[in-house]
Amino acid sequence: MAWQIALCLFFLTAVGQSLLQRAYSQTSRLPESFPPAISYLIGVTPLGIIVGLSMSHHVHWSWWLGFLLLLEGLFIGLYNWLSFMAVKRLPLARYQTIYQVYELVVIALGWGLLAEGLNVWQVLGGLLILAAAFLAIRAPIKAQQQLHKHASAPAVVLTLLAALTMGIGLVAEKAALRHMDMGAYFIFGYGTQTLSILALAAKDISRPALKAFRLYDFKRSLGMGILSATTGFFYIAAIVNSDNISLITALGAFTLPLTVLAAYLFLRERDELKLVLGGVAVGFLGLIISAIK
Repeated sequence: MAWQIALCLFFLTAVGQSLLQRAYSQTSRLPESFPPAISYLIGVTPLGIIVGLSMSHHVHWSWWLGFLLLLEGLFIGLYNWLSFMAVKRLPLARYQTIYQVYELVVIALGWGLLAEGLNVWQVLGGLLILAAAFLAIRAPIKAQQQLHKHASAPAVVLTLLAALTMGIGLVAEKAALRHMDMGAYFIFGYGTQTLSILALAAKDISRPALKAFRLYDFKRSLGMGILSATTGFFYIAAIVNSDNISLITALGAFTLPLTVLAAYLFLRERDELKLVLGGVAVGFLGLIISAIK
């Protein structure tokens, strides 16, 4: 599959995943660590094994690869937990705009650890993405301004932590892919992520929490898991076939304006739209500049 086609399919599944996660987070009565863990257990892991076994799955094992798998599993597992908490507390467009800070993490670590050059355009684009995130943070919510004045600060911190952990996890993932093919990563990479998110959820296991689990939660978690796994398949295909994580990360963040539009149409999240769209425009300009070679 050409990386351009994989990237276009990534856009579609990533937007669908974001919409479902946001909608489900508003109604879930489970501990916040449960939905990401269940989605991995019943959706991501089975699909990863099925797709991985259907492909070539060669691995060049070493202690270094073991460390990279542990690292990407830990940080992407943390990301899934933090992002579910953050998107529950922020409108989807605002969350996605702030979350684009992860691109700075990927570019910086890709330059320092993977020897992917950081050129002047990527620096300028990164600064514009930060400006976009600032606009989103400052976006006023007229109807509930006093409420969000207190509630948004922790949510912004959660979103920034999600961006940091995802950025680190993606760079570790790219490094691990130098020692295995895609099929093997879908088995072992997704497997370590599942172990990580299950370990995070273990602290919240209790009889009341288990009694709160409903068929509704199973269906929504399964949907999130399938979309998460599929989004990962297309992202990995784009990364492997282009062999440029900075480019794919920059272009992949085009999901931001698509998600803003989808949230406007399907979730009716229309507060603060003008300022958020201003942030989207600035952020998208930063993404285009980041991709210049």
